[in-house]
Formats: sequence, C-alpha cells, structure tokens
Amino acid sequence: MRATQDKYEHVRGEQAQAPINEIRVAAKGLDGSYIKRAIELLVGTQEIPKQDSVVIKGIDNAIPKVLVISEIVRRRVAGLSQINQIGNTQIVDKYLPTEEGLVEVNITKQLSILTVKLTTKPTEEEKKSVGYQEPLPESEVVPQRQRQQGEKRERNTRQNRGAPRGENRGENRGQDRKDNRDNRDNRERRDNRDNRDNRENRERRDNRDNRDNRDNRDNRDNRDNRDNRDRRDNRENRDNREHRDNREHRDNRDNRDNRDNRDNRDNRDRKDNRDNRDNNRQNNTRNTNTREQEKKQ
Repeated sequence: MRATQDKYEHVRGEQAQAPINEIRVAAKGLDGSYIKRAIELLVGTQEIPKQDSVVIKGIDNAIPKVLVISEIVRRRVAGLSQINQIGNTQIVDKYLPTEEGLVEVNITKQLSILTVKLTTKPTEEEKKSVGYQEPLPESEVVPQRQRQQGEKRERNTRQNRGAPRGENRGENRGQDRKDNRDNRDNRERRDNRDNRDNRENRERRDNRDNRDNRDNRDNRDNRDNRDNRDRRDNRENRDNREHRDNREHRDNRDNRDNRDNRDNRDNRDRKDNRDNRDNNRQNNTRNTNTREQEKKQ
C-alpha cells in the first residue's frame, strides 16, 4: 500500500476566500491563535475593525476544538450569544500520478461540519433555532483586557518575589527556602494521607471481596445442602416405593395362596363327592344283586 501511495501526489483543492469574520479551525492548529483572532474581531483593534459576529467552523476531528474555542471566547467577551449548526460537507481529494501509465484518482469524502456563530446582535429567527444559547451571566465573564492586566500583575509579583533587592535579600531568600520546605512538607503529608486513604480503600475493597467470597461459599453450601436433601428425599421415596411394591407382591402372593387353597379344597370336595357317588353306586349294585338272588331262591 505504501509503494502505491508513493506513485501519487496529493493535490489540495483551491479554497474560496473566507470572509473577514470567519475562522476555519484545523485539527492540528493551536487553540490560542484562534482564540486571539476571535477576540480581536469582536473587540476590534487598530488594524482590525470591530465585528458584530464571528463564525467558527470545524470539520470532522476539529469539531471538539471548535466547541472549546467558542466556550473560551464567550468567557472573555460579554454579551455573546451562540448559535450551533451541524451538517455535512463533501470534500474531493485529488491524487496526480508521478509515473507514466497511471490515471488521476479522485476520492470523495462525506464529512461532518460544525458551524458556531458568536454574535452580540442575534436575530429573532436565530433565537428560535434549536442550537441557540443565551449569553453567559456577567459574573462568569472576565474581559480580555482585565485578564491581561491580572496576568501582568501576577507575573510582576512572581518576578519580584523571585529576585528581591536591598539589604533584606538574604532574609527573603531564607524565608523562601523555609516556605519551600514547608510546601514540600505539606506535599509529603498530603501524599502520605493519600497513600493511607488508598491503603484503607484497598483494605475495604479486600474486605468486601472476602465478604462476597464468604457469601458465595455460604450460597454454595446451601445449594449443596439442598441437593443432599433432595437426594435423601429421592432415596426415601424410592425406598417407600420399593416397600409398597414388596407389600403388593406379598399381597399378591397371599391372594394366590388363598386361591390355591380354595382350588385345593374345591378339588378335594369334588373328589369326596365322586367317591361318595361311586360308593353309593356300588352299594346300589350290591343291593340289586342281592334282591335278584333272593328272588331266584
């Protein structure tokens, strides 16, 4: 892929001239230069006339930077309303071949674009738009001139403290050393306190983890006990079922024995009856023979 890119040269397209009050933010630019330009346009200088509004635009990766710049400018210039608009733009990247036999390549990209308008005179239509934001309270705004004066005064104070003059220079230097030592001691105390807090938090976390582990172990034990109880119940049910089956088998055997006994008794009765009938027949035959012999005599 790299070898293929070396065969082409990226040609940037010509951009239209931007209006004087429009700022186009790049992803790699410095925020300070954009902020300074916007404040100069809104406040006005000897070279730049004062403008009622400033338009800040950013594409794709520069969108977060546009938001940061607009928020800082609103806190440096009082009475600024903000109107946000987001949309899409089409960019064509042109690549010209550096070797013969290759053709020109055009790549079209669809990118998001954010447009932020900072104005002191918003229109009624802009006030009704979705992206409209009212000006910040005056208590949250620090004018640029006042801020510069404060920074200059702080810088002078810091230089005077760092390089005192006169006979008390040694005393001031010793006082500075003592202050530095006190600051270092305070920093060490703070670090120790932070370490102690971290250690306590770690101990609390460990205790919580141990408690969770104990709860998990208890839950596992309860589950094991429940499983054991279920197994015991199942075994008891199986034993009861076996007992019931054995009882039924015993009852069946008893019934069979009773039936056998009844059959045997019936058979015996039948045999007795048959024997009796045979005996009666024999007796009748004997009597008949006896009567016939008597008649013959």
